[in-house]
Amino acid sequence: MTHDLDFLQRTALPVVSAYRRMIGILESLIPVFDLSVRLYLAHIFWKGGMVKLSSWMSTVMLFTMVYDVPILPPEVAAYLATAVELGGSFLLAIGLAGRLGAFSLFGLNIVAAISYAQLSEAALKEAFYWGILLMYLFLHGPGLLSADALLQYLFRQRKFTSIADQKVS
Repeated sequence: MTHDLDFLQRTALPVVSAYRRMIGILESLIPVFDLSVRLYLAHIFWKGGMVKLSSWMSTVMLFTMVYDVPILPPEVAAYLATAVELGGSFLLAIGLAGRLGAFSLFGLNIVAAISYAQLSEAALKEAFYWGILLMYLFLHGPGLLSADALLQYLFRQRKFTSIADQKVS
């Protein structure tokens, strides 16, 4: 019985140690994952906003005749959708007010999926996946490789420096 316990301890220790190293490596990749998700989504929505801007008359016509946006007049909806796509994707890309950017694009994604009746099943699935990624960024935040993280770091440094200066005085 003690032989079995000794064998278990000898084999478990290297396995647990390797597992911990693997988890450490994976956790160090989280900021890179966050950045790649932000850039992926920002690129998608930026392109959509730029297409709307490149042919504004077509955009307004689509919002008037094809998209069934609830409540808003078509021209106002076109302006808002374009502003949210461009502004939200910019915020998402640099990670400034990342949760706000993700939430605004999440809302736009839902409205777009609901208001366009001819959306194919594949496009609806794609919008669903974008929504999941946007909700991840909204709940998790933009991550360590973002302007939000940099501003938080600078704010903490300034606060720490001012507290240290007060104690010295």
